[in-house]
Amino acid sequence: MITHPVFGGLRHFTAVALLASAALAQVPFTIGNVVVVRVGDGAAALSSAATATFLDEYTPAGTFVQTIAMPTVASGLNQPFTNAGSSTSEGFLNVSDNGLFLLLAGYSAAPGTPAVPTTTSITTPRVIARVDLSASIDTSTTLPDAYNGTPAAPPITSFNGNPRAAASSNGIDIWTSGNGTAGSNGVRYVTFGGNSSVGLNLGAPGNTRVVSTYNGNLYTSSASTVNQGVCQVGTGLPTTAGQAVTLLPGFPTAAGPSSYDFYFANPSTLYVADDRAQASGGGIQKWALAAGTWTLQYTLSGGTGYRGLTGQTVAGVTTLWATNGNALVSVVDTGAGSTFTSLVSAPSNTAFRGVRRLGKPTTLQRITASCGAADIFSSGTGEVGTDVITTVLNPLGIPLIGYGLSAIGFPALPGCSCVFVHNYAFVVVGSPHVLSLPNQPALAGTQLWIQAVDFVAPGGCNDPLLTLTDGYTFLIQ
Repeated sequence: MITHPVFGGLRHFTAVALLASAALAQVPFTIGNVVVVRVGDGAAALSSAATATFLDEYTPAGTFVQTIAMPTVASGLNQPFTNAGSSTSEGFLNVSDNGLFLLLAGYSAAPGTPAVPTTTSITTPRVIARVDLSASIDTSTTLPDAYNGTPAAPPITSFNGNPRAAASSNGIDIWTSGNGTAGSNGVRYVTFGGNSSVGLNLGAPGNTRVVSTYNGNLYTSSASTVNQGVCQVGTGLPTTAGQAVTLLPGFPTAAGPSSYDFYFANPSTLYVADDRAQASGGGIQKWALAAGTWTLQYTLSGGTGYRGLTGQTVAGVTTLWATNGNALVSVVDTGAGSTFTSLVSAPSNTAFRGVRRLGKPTTLQRITASCGAADIFSSGTGEVGTDVITTVLNPLGIPLIGYGLSAIGFPALPGCSCVFVHNYAFVVVGSPHVLSLPNQPALAGTQLWIQAVDFVAPGGCNDPLLTLTDGYTFLIQ
């Protein structure tokens, strides 16, 4: 295991000076690298006070690339961004579905603000940081109504309001998770640059851990009440109140698990970081979906529990990177006995929190072509060796998904608003469908089209056999 090059073997004042230089010299992120949230600059022991936060970029093998410092003072609409140094449940990282932005949640507080989780969100707004691939930081999105804490007022003790994670589909629509006083907790929705949020939960859990999106749906982890694992929030990507938060079938309802970050390798394979000790079931759990129920397959054990988790799945092989506060590790899933590789140790007086691998931005583009009630949603990046997942939404008949190699763009029938997007080179029955792209770089630049048919469904063209959805096109990259 190597140490952080900015800190290793140096005095604190020298480390801080070098860190400042590294931040000024920041360059665009490199696709394929891994980004880690680091809390603390190494100058003092971590505490509940607001603490400087950094994004450290590494190669997949753990070679240091650069450090990007989050702002600690206000500038125009941008707010300071800090995390509580000793709050292990904070500082998680997400990449937007389109691959263009990193997102994380924190406090609009200067470093050193004491007991920052107990501050009220009206006086110390919670803040969302959006960082683009050029490493430009925007912290103008504030939440004065979310994850509210309360300071101690004897005989009443203090209550922590922790902003934990932020996720987005496009960099504009943002979902958050955390804990706080009633009415300010749970999964929430805000738009980029906004200063108020919508609480989505219809009920429990109010104490939510890591929020993330996958394949057009919204998820959060929890270890609260009967929600001991990963939960789905509503259907699709909801933006209004009253959403049911439903534990994925098969995950436990009895207290004990301690689930944090998670990674979907595909629609039926889910990895979950559990921060319990190894002897108690901690590590990286692998879950599989069959017949509507998720089942724990095995736990990858690196000798400890983990909280941050990210992954890459190419041609069915999954590589994972995880953090536990003290270190960044990686593991290739070859089975229950997979070997972990220690990559980087967190410097003294710092902690590693969230982690994300930077994949290529998606090439998927939607094409307006529909008629009838059915809709379509496709997700993926279009990278060789990865999956593009297509789901037919609200079908009234039999959903058929077609793929084409040539664009057509012609009306299905005279006088009909339905448009055939492509030539339907092949068609599959049912939804969703996973198109696994071969791991062949020579395919890069090939363009594909996707469109669904809601077969024998009313409300479409003159001939109900031709009820069509919108389409998608993408370049294999």
